[in-house]
Amino acid sequence: MITSFFKTSKPLHYIIFLAVLLGLFIFRGIHIYAFDVTPVNYLKELGTFCAFLMSLFVFVFVITKNNLTQKNSFAALYLCLFIFLLPQALSHYFIVLSNLFVLLSFRRIFSLKTNTNIKKKLFDSGFWITLACFFQPWAMLYFTPLAFAIFLLSSDYIKHICAVIFGIISVGLLAILYCLALNKDPMFWLSFSPQISLDFSIYNDLFIVLAIALLVSLSVWGMSSVFSEMVIKVSKSRFTFFMLFFAIAIGITIPILSPNKTIADFLFLVFPLAIVMANYTERTIVQWMPNVFIVLIFFLALTKLAFNIEQLLEI
Repeated sequence: MITSFFKTSKPLHYIIFLAVLLGLFIFRGIHIYAFDVTPVNYLKELGTFCAFLMSLFVFVFVITKNNLTQKNSFAALYLCLFIFLLPQALSHYFIVLSNLFVLLSFRRIFSLKTNTNIKKKLFDSGFWITLACFFQPWAMLYFTPLAFAIFLLSSDYIKHICAVIFGIISVGLLAILYCLALNKDPMFWLSFSPQISLDFSIYNDLFIVLAIALLVSLSVWGMSSVFSEMVIKVSKSRFTFFMLFFAIAIGITIPILSPNKTIADFLFLVFPLAIVMANYTERTIVQWMPNVFIVLIFFLALTKLAFNIEQLLEI
C-alpha cells in the first residue's frame, strides 16, 4: 500500500519529493517558454522555485515543531501531489512569496498554544501577514485566524492586539524607508488595496475544473473526517483544528475574490489541506480510502501531464 511506505518519516522520502518537484519545475519551464528561452526567464523561474523550496522547508518545520502530524511523511506527500496537480503554482513569483510569508506567520500562530513569548509571536505574525499582503492583498484575511487565536488563548487582549498592530506598523515604516531610498511615491501602498473580481473565465479548462473540484471536495471531506478526533475526543488539538479550518476557508476564498485570477492562488489552500489530509490518513480506520485519494490525484495529474506533453510535441 502507498501509505505504508510513507508511514514513517525517512530522508529518502524527501529526496524523492525534491527530485519530483525539480523534474516538474524543469518540465514546467520547458512547457511555458518552449523556444523563447532567455536568461531573464531562467532567473525568474529559478527564483520562484527557490522561494517555493523555502516554503516547503518552512512547511515541514511548522509541522514538526508544532506536532501537527505524527512522525510520518504524509503531509509532504500530499503537498507534492497537490503541486503536481497544479504545476502552474510554480510560475507565479508573487503568489509563492506571499504564501511563504503566510507560512512564516502560521509558524508563530501555531506556537501560541505554548503560552510563551506571546507578544513576540503576535508581533511576528502581524509582520509576516502584512508583508504577504504586498504580494497578494487578500492575504489580509489571515488576520482573522490571528484575531481568533488571541481571543481563544489569551486574556490580556489589549496588549496582544497592540503587539499585532506594532508588527503591521513595522512593515509600513520599512515600506516608507524603501520609498525614500528609491525616491518613490510613499502612497504606493494604496495600489495594494484588495479588489474583487467574479470573472472565472480563466478556469474554463476541464483539467483545471477537475483539479479545483478535487481540492475543494478533499477540503470538505478532510475537515469533516477529523472533526470528531481533533475537537470532540482530544481537547488539546482543538486550537490546531480551528487554525486549519480558517486556513482552508481562506485558501478557498482568495481564488474566488482575487481580481487577477490565477491557478497559483490555490497555493494558499494546498499547504493546510496537506496537513488535514495527513491527519485523516493517520486517524482513519478505513485504510484503503487514503490510497484511493492518492491514486486519484496521481492519475489526474499524470493525465494532465500527458496532455501537456502532447501539446509540446505539436509545437
